Amino acid sequence: MISDIDAGIIPDVVDEFKPEALLDIKYGEKKVELGNKFTIDETNKAPDVNFVFKKSDSDDKSRFTLMMVDPDAPSPKNPTHREWRHWIVGNIPSDGNLSEATHLDDYMGPSPPSGTGEHRYVFLLYHQQVPHIDYPRLDKVKRNNFKARQFAEQYSLKLISANYFMCKSE
Repeated sequence: MISDIDAGIIPDVVDEFKPEALLDIKYGEKKVELGNKFTIDETNKAPDVNFVFKKSDSDDKSRFTLMMVDPDAPSPKNPTHREWRHWIVGNIPSDGNLSEATHLDDYMGPSPPSGTGEHRYVFLLYHQQVPHIDYPRLDKVKRNNFKARQFAEQYSLKLISANYFMCKSE
């Protein structure tokens, strides 16, 4: 669970929730661990993503949606572009195989503007309430002012896990 309420993920991006899975994210050999620091170069390619359910009886037909957002765009002190949409993958099978999923967005690595300090990059894993969602392809240009909360409500997604890292311009 995101126990780091000081990081402001709750309530800036999501409401409080009860975690039902562990979200394991790696850039190369380095794991994302609730606020650890990464460089832009370390995160320029999509990470490896795995999730482990707390319940051993997870349904093989279940599908999931993964998002990565920056709630600090363009700067933590003035987040007028909150949230910047970096990545959304939907219809992920329960084995976590992203190649069999629907990529709504191509991955966009962090690129916080120089002098804006550390940004939070938040991964959100949602359980889909239906086996398949016909998501529209999202606008590749307009990624600012995305609202994960509203998107989740629109598609009846249930938040089951989250993780985040920090990154700033070098």
